[in-house]
Amino acid sequence: MARWRSSLLIFAVVLAASACAQAPRPTPPRSPMAAASRADASFRFAAYGDTRDQHDIHRDIVAKVMGSHPALVLQTGDLVHDGDDESQWQTFDEITGKMRQEIPYYPARGNHDVSAQGFYEQRVTQPVLSGNKLYYSFEKGNVHFIALDTEDKDKLAPKSAQREWLEADLAKAQSEGKFIIPFFHKAIFSIGPHAVDKNVVALRPILHPLFQKHGVRLAFLGHDHLYYRTVRDGITYVITGGGGAPLYDPVHRELAIAGDVFKKTHHFCIADVYPDRVTVTVYRPDLSKLDQFTVPVGGK
Repeated sequence: MARWRSSLLIFAVVLAASACAQAPRPTPPRSPMAAASRADASFRFAAYGDTRDQHDIHRDIVAKVMGSHPALVLQTGDLVHDGDDESQWQTFDEITGKMRQEIPYYPARGNHDVSAQGFYEQRVTQPVLSGNKLYYSFEKGNVHFIALDTEDKDKLAPKSAQREWLEADLAKAQSEGKFIIPFFHKAIFSIGPHAVDKNVVALRPILHPLFQKHGVRLAFLGHDHLYYRTVRDGITYVITGGGGAPLYDPVHRELAIAGDVFKKTHHFCIADVYPDRVTVTVYRPDLSKLDQFTVPVGGK
């Protein structure tokens, strides 16, 4: 009897172990940043900006950006608070170093990044097609990216070096059928406190007509610490100034037009590039979705 009970016990243990081995493993939760229809996407890029001062928020956003596995990262300016303070650049390096080692990182200079010692320029390390450390262009697939320097002492005036370079670069990219995405710091359309700054307003009649002339459909901007999306004359302008800097109120709501989206919140943008469109999804640091929109690729 004892031997029979022992055999029965052994059989039960083996049966239970077999059942556990065959039980399906639970499926891990799907990240909200995993694009359901990304199979036919050419590539993915991230865009964010104004990362100064609140380092824990910036650090968190960097981790989330890396978790989205972009092919490249755009930064729309104000990497640090004081461009002449080397210790702030060391903090920036500590936060972004791993990302910049693993993912091509392309910044645009902001007003807080200006330094007589060239600390900003030392962080512009990726090879480019044309330009210099302050304004340049590069390509990924059929997308032509243009970083502009809105701190240019010549203010992009006619016959200035950057203006002539920009006009030639836009014309070449358009003639080659590229989808052109400029990114820069001072936002030429905004509802934040900088919307009425004279040095910001002065850029609008320079850049916006050039973008219209050369078929630009999408641009990423910074300077005002909030999220803002507006479509002006067929061009989608996105202010992504929520990378860690103290947030601003949308104090000039009277400048908004129908269809605009804006929110006072930290955030980052993830863009999936497809053959016929660019779909941009905007996330808060907790990965809740803030906004999503699509810009068609091709002629108007």
